Amino acid sequence: MAALFNWIPRLFRRRKRTFDRPERVSFRAGEHRHLRMGWGTDDTEPAAEAQFPSFRATAIDQLNTLADNNKLMRARLALRDVFTPAQPVTERTRFAGRLGVLAKLIEDLEEQRSHVVVYGERGIGKTSLVHILADVARDSRYQVVYASCGANSRFDEIFRAILNEIPQLYLRNVAPTAPEAEGGAVMADRLPQGPFGPRELSELCSQIVGTRVLIILDEYDRITDPEFRQSVAELIKNLSDRAARVQLILTGVASNLQELIGYIPSIRRNIVGLPMPRLTDAEVDALIRIGENAAGVSFEEPAVKMVRLLSNGSPYLARLICHHSSLRAMDEGRLSVSLADVWGALDSIVDEAQSRITPLSKAATKQLLESRDGSALAAVARAASTPDGWFAAEDVGPLVDGRTDAASLLAELAETGELFDVDASVDPRRYRFRDEALPTYLLMRVARDQFSASGEPRPARRQVGAA
Repeated sequence: MAALFNWIPRLFRRRKRTFDRPERVSFRAGEHRHLRMGWGTDDTEPAAEAQFPSFRATAIDQLNTLADNNKLMRARLALRDVFTPAQPVTERTRFAGRLGVLAKLIEDLEEQRSHVVVYGERGIGKTSLVHILADVARDSRYQVVYASCGANSRFDEIFRAILNEIPQLYLRNVAPTAPEAEGGAVMADRLPQGPFGPRELSELCSQIVGTRVLIILDEYDRITDPEFRQSVAELIKNLSDRAARVQLILTGVASNLQELIGYIPSIRRNIVGLPMPRLTDAEVDALIRIGENAAGVSFEEPAVKMVRLLSNGSPYLARLICHHSSLRAMDEGRLSVSLADVWGALDSIVDEAQSRITPLSKAATKQLLESRDGSALAAVARAASTPDGWFAAEDVGPLVDGRTDAASLLAELAETGELFDVDASVDPRRYRFRDEALPTYLLMRVARDQFSASGEPRPARRQVGAA
């Protein structure tokens, strides 16, 4: 086990990056016997005797009457809300760390009256940050409207929906007793019936008084239409020039401000870029403590240490590992999460990650894992954890041992033709995994395989459906 703790930090140690500032499936419910699904089953057990799987709690998060261990079930319910890797954090009591980033975001909005662009790599917590910002801003009587962007979003459609959330009561020429105010009319009613642009929108927004409006455009990097981006840039410029009481917060995957909004000199003084850093070890510990306090569970110190190492500052991975490891412990009737639970959780994590990669990626990685040192592949996957996914040999070099030439390794891997996009227009050339789910799969797969090769007793595989 000591060898594992020595190996993991070498692979997962922080790299300084610059920002612009089928095993057989069975189901069980409680302690009931396993359901046999009818394929490959033992015909000696009558189907009528099998316990059919059911939800452990109702849709309003109340325990079902059949729950046979209320203490464990309450812990499960609490942990599902805290360690939710597939959903952002929306309650401030469950927001771990990042208080400095949140304070800087509030300062930029309140003191500088700036529009803000929050950028960083995928799964780093940008959406959680703006949800908590919205919660805090509403406490101070801001009007906050959240919109998630898509590849096919249109400027007029998305902003019409946003203004549909803002009452006309806040318009300069609408009195509190006016029919529009008392009837609940919204600002979208003042927009043209057909398409409109940033000029009409900024003119309307400049009439807002008596409040301040924050418009959050999440996942802005998904916008591919250059006309949409240009319209947003013009809107930012017009709102700033008119001193309108409306500010935009854009979030997206990018390594710097320019990648997300382009080079538009006219709005650079109106925008502040806010990079999202990875969690520190102390912030990962805080995330774990939130789960412990909410559910009454405890993570043993070796388990905490391993979560820090495996997650490498990623809130998504930290929650994912804590989710599966705590469920493993509770499957065995324990509220104490051990190092063995963390290692055992890797089975579930690897299975989930494998289900997300393409068949071509699966075949290519299977062959590579059988023919190459897994540590080198994991180093390449770790180097790919950049905001835009691009990396070069200089990013891989510090993560591999001195006997491995990073440039030769990448060139060899690129020859498979299935794993990477290669950009030879820059020097040194850079690489990006075609399948964005592949780096996480490789990292967790190699970590699991290293544990298996260590000779430590392997934890029992967690059964699907036990959660």
